[in-house]
Amino acid sequence: MLAAWLLSISTLTLSVDSLTSSPIPEINQQKAQYFPFYSAARKELYFTGRTSINSDEELHVATWDGNQFTSIQSLSSINQESNDGTACLSADGNTLIFSGCDYRNSFGACDLYESQWVNGAWTKPRNLGIQINSHDWEGQPSLSADGMKLYFTSDRPGGAGKRDIWMSEKDEQGRWKIAQNLGTKINSSSDEQGPYWYDENEILIFSSDKKGGKGGLDFYQSRLENGQWVEAKNLSEVNSATNEAGICRGIHPNEFFISRNQPGNSIEEAIHRILIPPSYWLAKINPPKIDLVVQEIKPVKIQFQEVSFDDIQFANNQWKIPMPIPQSLEKLIHYLQENPNQKIEIRGHTDEIGLAKSNQLLSEKRANAIKTYLIQQGISSSRIQTKGMSFLRPKVARNQAEARKFNRRIEIILIE
Repeated sequence: MLAAWLLSISTLTLSVDSLTSSPIPEINQQKAQYFPFYSAARKELYFTGRTSINSDEELHVATWDGNQFTSIQSLSSINQESNDGTACLSADGNTLIFSGCDYRNSFGACDLYESQWVNGAWTKPRNLGIQINSHDWEGQPSLSADGMKLYFTSDRPGGAGKRDIWMSEKDEQGRWKIAQNLGTKINSSSDEQGPYWYDENEILIFSSDKKGGKGGLDFYQSRLENGQWVEAKNLSEVNSATNEAGICRGIHPNEFFISRNQPGNSIEEAIHRILIPPSYWLAKINPPKIDLVVQEIKPVKIQFQEVSFDDIQFANNQWKIPMPIPQSLEKLIHYLQENPNQKIEIRGHTDEIGLAKSNQLLSEKRANAIKTYLIQQGISSSRIQTKGMSFLRPKVARNQAEARKFNRRIEIILIE
């Protein structure tokens, strides 16, 4: 679930300007434990553990008794036979979100799941759905205090590098929207992972192994200013020459729990506590006060005949909507919202490669993929018809390899 941290560097080689951290002995009982999350509402610490470096990951929980952590046990009601881990909880402690791998209802290698605390027990995990999960790898969630934003790691297409940080927001009905990549101020061509939303200071903390850090994975921090992420800053005082990934607020003021790699030790990955002074966090920039002259701006109405769907081009033998979501679909949604009685027909097309029967099915799947997305955005299914056209109506001449991508498309027409 988590990329290997192992390096041939001793964890004791901390630079002179690093803050001192101390392992939590009652927690660090296995070969590896990492990605802590402390729930103040439940007074419990959740973390991922391995009994050996090659064993499956499992979720564990420990209770804070006021002096130390006790009653450390596997979260047996959640753990399954494959990997389970990297949990976070809602502010009230009643919602658990975690990553589970190779479940029967998984979309990809690892997906994000949700469980609710009901009548003294965790409910059966529920897959968070295709708005969050993909056919690739998702893990390491972090939920905002109001429960409206979910940050997580994914290696799906459409990112800046290997693993990237993504975020989904809930709509007015409490449904998760399609996840968005946080962009190049956060993500790089390297690995970014382990996001944690530090709600108190409105700061996103995450780990990256991009160039310029102290070791392998380093902690970085960023914040939103005027709706844009500021350039991520290395938390150099916390980082060491080895790997740091997984951080959360602790129990006492300015206390945090982090996971730190300990290559060569009997315990190779351990959870530490560390005090981080407030001055180490990015300060919020107060924008200058500007007197604005407010003018009424009338929204521009979408003219259907001006919308081109040429930006929706499918990969060979695929029907997944290309990411990021094409602008033509966003315009189509606005048009249908402005014209609530208008109905449409979505026609799926293929190139000429392959059997006629297979191409017919593929063209239908492409049309239905667009229909499903429109329904998810609130457009009634009664307004949408679909039709598979196979390769019978090419946009460009057949047998031109470079031009075939223009035939792997959709077409949308207005109907009465």
